[in-house]
Amino acid sequence: MVFACDVRPQRRRSAIGLAAFVLTVVPVLPHAAHAQTVDQQEQEVRRIVDELERLHERADILIEDYAVAMDEQRLLGDDIELAKGRVALRQAELGELQSDLSTVAVRAFTRSSTDVLGPLLSNAAAYSDILTRDQLSRVALRVGVGTTDDLQAAIRELELEQIELNRLRKESEDLAARITGMLDEVESSTVEYESARKSAERKLGALIKAEEERRLAAALAEYQREQAEVNRRNSEGSGSQSGGGSSPATEELIANYPAPSGMAGVAVTAALGQIGVPYRYATSLPGVSFDCSGLTHYAWAQAGVVLPRNSRMQSNALPSVPRTEAKPGDLIFYHNPISHVGVYLGDGQMVHAPSPGKFVSITSVNWNKVVDVGRPG
Repeated sequence: MVFACDVRPQRRRSAIGLAAFVLTVVPVLPHAAHAQTVDQQEQEVRRIVDELERLHERADILIEDYAVAMDEQRLLGDDIELAKGRVALRQAELGELQSDLSTVAVRAFTRSSTDVLGPLLSNAAAYSDILTRDQLSRVALRVGVGTTDDLQAAIRELELEQIELNRLRKESEDLAARITGMLDEVESSTVEYESARKSAERKLGALIKAEEERRLAAALAEYQREQAEVNRRNSEGSGSQSGGGSSPATEELIANYPAPSGMAGVAVTAALGQIGVPYRYATSLPGVSFDCSGLTHYAWAQAGVVLPRNSRMQSNALPSVPRTEAKPGDLIFYHNPISHVGVYLGDGQMVHAPSPGKFVSITSVNWNKVVDVGRPG
């Protein structure tokens, strides 16, 4: 996981470098014939777009780190509640034991109304092991228990459960503090990217847009080439079999990659139904707000498939298919480490929750950034 303290110095240098580069490039554009060749201009624009893409990817990764940390915090909360239940159970068991020993064994042993084992059971740490064993041995003998092992085990189990509860609470507190720092870093990184992009677009406008469109088109063309090659190989394999049957290689391919189910249509419809809903970190609230994995989590939940809450865990949990086999409803994962996900619609389009300040929308898949395609249903 990338933590806030790991990226701040590098990010500041990147922002300064990009700003300085834009300021250097822009003034010469009206006089390109005198100052630069067309090739030099194109190279400079490509370098600026590279830097914008890097900043965007960095922001996505920080957002995903934050989402992962929020998931860890939710799981810790569940673990704390379970630990509290175990501690309460142990306390009840010892309370019952204390009551039995206090009313029967202790009074018989001391011939008084003083509960001498009350402090022992409520504050075992204050007694030495020797004194604890001695006291419990005498009580055990008088009430007919042949060994003190069960009594000491009960006390020790309570101590261990309390130690574990305290550990979980401390871990949760530390994580909460880290999450606060991560959120600050996410917001700062997002503002930095948006500021750098607006500055570049103000000065380079159409050149930036044209370069980004060129890259998308090139990525799509490469994807289509790969898809055509796969189709050609499958067709050749099928044609070589007598009777028109599938080749072993094709049959193996089908067996290895699960076919899309009818549930995919439900998921796609659910995702499309949230178009226009604003983006917000670590949320999955229909009609209110989503982050990228919150949208995919919600969409497939409507089809009866429960996915993990962040994109990295979603990718790990799902069977992968080749990107050339992507079908509507599949999840498209970006970047390494994975930090963005959308629902594939077909024809090179996906619906996703893009980034802070934007809304659930349909966009072209940037196949150059795709690192995994997962099939939930």
